[in-house]
Amino acid sequence: MDKADNSGARLIDMHHHVVLPEYEQALARSGAGDPSRPLRKNDPAEVLLERMGETGIDAAILNPLSVAGVHHGNDANARYLTESVNEAMARYVSQAPDRLGFLATLPLPDLDGALEQMGHALDTLHADGVIFMSNQNGFYIGDPAFEPLYAEMNRRAVNAFIHPGMPPYVANLKLRLWPAFIEYAFDTTRVAANLIYHEFMGRYPNIRWILAHAGGTFPYLSMRMRLMEEMEVGRKPPFPFVGAGCPFIERVPEGVTPYLGRFYFETAFSGGQGPMAALAHMVGPDHILYGSDLPFVARPFVMEQIDNLRGMPEFAGERFNDMARNNARALFPRFSGH
Repeated sequence: MDKADNSGARLIDMHHHVVLPEYEQALARSGAGDPSRPLRKNDPAEVLLERMGETGIDAAILNPLSVAGVHHGNDANARYLTESVNEAMARYVSQAPDRLGFLATLPLPDLDGALEQMGHALDTLHADGVIFMSNQNGFYIGDPAFEPLYAEMNRRAVNAFIHPGMPPYVANLKLRLWPAFIEYAFDTTRVAANLIYHEFMGRYPNIRWILAHAGGTFPYLSMRMRLMEEMEVGRKPPFPFVGAGCPFIERVPEGVTPYLGRFYFETAFSGGQGPMAALAHMVGPDHILYGSDLPFVARPFVMEQIDNLRGMPEFAGERFNDMARNNARALFPRFSGH
């Protein structure tokens, strides 16, 4: 296939942004701005589908958020944002329900609001799952305070996508680099570590956690996470582990390794040999999904990564089709015909 033409790829995109006017209006109501790059964000559905086809994307799960997130200090405004955005997304995907799905956003750290909105989104709006920023207002997914939500997600066997948010420490950095370059990847990794450390991967196995951008730095740091099994044994930790209780290896005698392969991952911003080799070594081929991050990344870069993925030994033969669409079909019934 020509490197400039992936129109026959028939990809199902796990990571496709559509920032609708309802989201931007709700941010304004909350007194918040959107610091995302000024790319195309709110194309009509027919334009979006045409652009998807040009890139070889046959279907997509839509992400309604930017890095601005959902909660800006007021629960009522956050609930308004999530409900209005989720309802707008449901109307949007109804224009092509066999090719478009969406993830519902929830107003964490407002736990009661999150439980209420998740029920409405899944039962009434027929969302394909939920999406979380890695942190909102400094509260990370995997925080024990949100356990009632994880329990309900487990009961419903929810698809839960983790997208990096703005790390709370960024304001103190003097690196003069846009946080998307490096820091977002670390924030996604913090969620994976949090979910393992606080036992939520073990206690709630029905949740399908999907990590953006190949898990950030998670594959590379997966061996390092085994320090959880040692650091607290026979010694007082150098800082308090809030909510952790007794040492990790006593709480989780099987250790870290069995949980590494339970996460799902998508390929956005990671379509190079190094990241994919590390990911494929850690996780089975049935847990890797295609992701583009369009339109927040330029189309030529997306095309380059698709071409890279096609040529990698990790995706030789049918494994490319599994990553490109079959694994997404298994998670998202609306795409079973693709």
